[in-house]
Amino acid sequence: MNNMFLKYIYRTLFVSGLILIANNIFSQSYLQVKGRLDFKEGTSKEGKINLYENGNHSETYIVDRSGKFSIDLEMDKDYIFEFSREGYVTKKISINTEVPDNSKKKSFTPIYFAVELFLQYEGVNTVVFTQPVGIIKFYQQIGDFDYDVDYSTEIRNKVDKAEKELEVAHRNHIKEQREKELEEQRKAQAAQKAAADLEYQKRIDAEKKAADARKLAAAEAVRVDAEKQAQLLAQQKEAAKKRQQEEAARKEAEKLEKERIAEQQRIAAEEKAKAKAEEEARIKAAFEAQIKAEGEARKKAAVEAARIKAEQEAQQLAQQKEEAKKRQQEEVARKEAERLEKERIAEQQRIAAEEKAKAKAEEEARIKAAFEAQIKTEEETRKMAADEAARVKAEQEAQQLAQQQEEAKIRQQEAAAQKEAERLEKERIAEQQRLAAEERTKNEVEEKARLKAAEEASAIAEADSLKKIAIEKARVEAEEKARQLALVKEESEKRKKEELAQIALEKVQKQAQLDKEKRLSEERKKQEEADRVLAEIAAQEKLQKDIELRKSKALADKLKKQNQLYSSAAQKAAEELTEVKKDYPKGKTVEEFERYGMKITRTIVIDNEVVRIYLKVVHEWGATYYFKNNQAISGYLHNIELDRI
Repeated sequence: MNNMFLKYIYRTLFVSGLILIANNIFSQSYLQVKGRLDFKEGTSKEGKINLYENGNHSETYIVDRSGKFSIDLEMDKDYIFEFSREGYVTKKISINTEVPDNSKKKSFTPIYFAVELFLQYEGVNTVVFTQPVGIIKFYQQIGDFDYDVDYSTEIRNKVDKAEKELEVAHRNHIKEQREKELEEQRKAQAAQKAAADLEYQKRIDAEKKAADARKLAAAEAVRVDAEKQAQLLAQQKEAAKKRQQEEAARKEAEKLEKERIAEQQRIAAEEKAKAKAEEEARIKAAFEAQIKAEGEARKKAAVEAARIKAEQEAQQLAQQKEEAKKRQQEEVARKEAERLEKERIAEQQRIAAEEKAKAKAEEEARIKAAFEAQIKTEEETRKMAADEAARVKAEQEAQQLAQQQEEAKIRQQEAAAQKEAERLEKERIAEQQRLAAEERTKNEVEEKARLKAAEEASAIAEADSLKKIAIEKARVEAEEKARQLALVKEESEKRKKEELAQIALEKVQKQAQLDKEKRLSEERKKQEEADRVLAEIAAQEKLQKDIELRKSKALADKLKKQNQLYSSAAQKAAEELTEVKKDYPKGKTVEEFERYGMKITRTIVIDNEVVRIYLKVVHEWGATYYFKNNQAISGYLHNIELDRI
């Protein structure tokens, strides 16, 4: 018995506690604020929200990459939301949560808004952003929070002007960056060319020094050979005196030796002429092959450039056709939207003639939707302009990359031509060294044979030695002269080959320079075309914004007039609500009826001093509209609020 009694007491205390907790929870009143922070350039990362409560800094929130945030505000306070990021224009929104005493314990519809920040540029007046761009406060007529329409309309024109100046500054900044990058590329190319010219001049100077050194070495070798010949001649004269008796035998031996030497010289001359002809033919073939390869490379490059240009022109033509088609579709859609809008306005006017208060509410909803559509259109226009700028930038980067690849290809071709010329020069020098070695070996053999014959001849007849010496001297002088002529001819041929190689190299460099100038000219034309397209886009944007500005002005005038009508209607609605309080009991009353072909469901909610009338209007053609105290609301909000009651 006692246990049952104790259990009963525990259950009673537990239920009472739950009731107290629930009362405390549901008696708490706050306002939920949700939104998203976006940036004109870059992600929402590093975005910051400073919250000020009654003029004092209360909290700082760091926004993540998505830019979304959700903050609960206490009632009966004045808040300032400050949205900022380094390098961007700061914006503010004012929210006043003061409500009458009879509304403090109720729940309110969450507030949602999106804020977009622009980059800060020097010379742009952004003093308008020191004021809040919007004010949200409680309205007794609707029993909920909403924007201060008069303040939003007044500040909107100033904000639009400042954002337009920021947009112009942003485009100028992008253009300056692009020009700066092009200037840096031109400077880098000029520096590369200067370095290449300096390297080429150094190589030419080194080759010239090497040639001068070879000439000095050849002259020194001639001098040494002359001294050796003089020494040999003195030795021969001394030996001739001792071997006069051997003159007869020497003459016969000399005759045979001369015939043998003549035969060897003839064979050697034929082999040398054959080797020289083969070398000249090989060099000529290699040079012609190099010229042919360079011609084919230039032809291939020209064909590739023509193909790329044709593809780019085709892409531009297709893009222009696509843009024209898109503008035509947008124009058709706009006309269709205007036609539907006119039909809807006519229908609303007919309904307004039948039910004035309801028609005013529908007109208010339509104006609000048109204003939101205008804002959405402006955002889409800015996004399209940004996408177009990104596309133009991507094309320019692709063109720069293609240019760099083409220049790299030309440099590779020049390097290959240079390497081929150096290889031919090395082969020529090696061949000259080989021929010189053979010539020296041949001269040494001939010299030994000549000395042997001279010794044999000097033994036969010393008397004839003077004649022999004179003949030998003449022969030596003739051979020396022939050798000097051969060296001169060889040097001449070397200079001729170097000149041909230099001409070929200059021809390749000249062609590369012409190709580069042609490519730069084409790039300038493409840049001018891109600037023209951007100018046309800017002109179209300006025209569109002028049209939208005129529309906004007309809409603002109409909205002001509608607000005046709304004020009178709100006063009349307040009077009607007073009458409704007299005719309906507290709580929720649901009525359904048909009028003028519309099926209307009216829900009347009376809670203390607040009267809320919800309407669900279904038209014959299928459209459904929702209202709260003659203000248009969404179906989702209509259903949520009724479900909470």
